[in-house]
Amino acid sequence: MYVQMPLKMGLRDDASFETFVAEQESVALALNVLQKNLSQPRGSAFYLGGEQGVGKTHILQAACRYMTERNQDSVYLPLGDASLPLIPDVLYGLEQTSLVCLDDVDSIIGKKTWETALANLITKSSVQGNTLLFAGNTSIGKWQIALPELAKALVSVLPVELLHLSDKNELITALQRHSVKRGFELPDNVGEFLVKNVSGELPQLMNVLRVLEEASLVEKRRLTLAFVKSILSDAGA
Repeated sequence: MYVQMPLKMGLRDDASFETFVAEQESVALALNVLQKNLSQPRGSAFYLGGEQGVGKTHILQAACRYMTERNQDSVYLPLGDASLPLIPDVLYGLEQTSLVCLDDVDSIIGKKTWETALANLITKSSVQGNTLLFAGNTSIGKWQIALPELAKALVSVLPVELLHLSDKNELITALQRHSVKRGFELPDNVGEFLVKNVSGELPQLMNVLRVLEEASLVEKRRLTLAFVKSILSDAGA
C-alpha cells in the first residue's frame, strides 16, 4: 500500500517522528499515544492546534511516513491549500483508510457541507477502528461550528496544543536530528552559533540548514564553525 497524496504532493524527506522535538512533556506523551494508536488502531482521533511553524504539518507527514514504512495506507490532505481542487466529497469513503491526516482543518469550519463530511468521517472512522489526525491554527474551542452534528463528533477528538520551541538546547537538538536525517553532522558549536546569531525560530533555522547542507555537498566539506560563518557571510545572513 502507498500513501495517497493529492496531485504531485509528496512527504518531506525529514518529516518523521525521530526528527520532531517536543519541548512540552504533554506533547511528548500525546505523540507516544498517537504512535501506539498507529501501531494498534483503536479508532482514535487527534487534533493538533497551534500557530504556523510549530510543527503541525511535520507531525501529520511523520504519521503518514510511519504508516508507509509499515505497509499501511494513509492519506494527507492540506485543506487550506487554495491551489488544490478539494471539495467536501473528498472526505467520503476515507473512513476505510488506516490513517487520514487533514491539515488546516479549521479552514473548512463554518461551511455546512464540509462540516457534514467531517462529522461523518470522524464517526465512521471510529467505528472502523481507523485513526484520524487533524491540524489547525486555532483551538477547537474557538471554532465557529455551524452544525451540532460536528460539535457532537468532536467530543471524541483528543486536542494537543503545540508551541514554538523556546529553549536554545532544544532548538539545537532539533537541528541536529534533521541534519542526521539528511546525512550530515551539525556540531554543537555550529548549532549554538546559529541559534544565537541567526534566529531563535525553528522554521528560519531549517531554511538556513538547507543552505548549509547544499554548500557542504558542493564544497565536500564538513560544517565547521569557520566554514559555516563563511557561507552565511557570502549569503548575506
